[in-house]
Amino acid sequence: MSLKLIELQVAIPRTLDASKASVDLMNRGLLQQQHTSEEIRKKDKKEAERVNQKEATESSLFQTNDQHQQEKTSSKSSSHPYKGSKIDYSG
Repeated sequence: MSLKLIELQVAIPRTLDASKASVDLMNRGLLQQQHTSEEIRKKDKKEAERVNQKEATESSLFQTNDQHQQEKTSSKSSSHPYKGSKIDYSG
């Protein structure tokens, strides 16, 4: 089964094209995986930033609520100087 010179002239360029196509097919899966992992990483980073912002906002709200309640309690005790803070049940 010998190949003629003309058949080799046609076969060799086609094998190069076929090898390039097969390499592209093998690399396509790897590139898609890398692209997908990069998108997931970016998405996770955005979600983490959003959570951190929300926690910071909530903590500042809690701090202001605590300060507001402390101000209310201090104003209550200062508005009634004769009222005691303890109740005697021993009677």
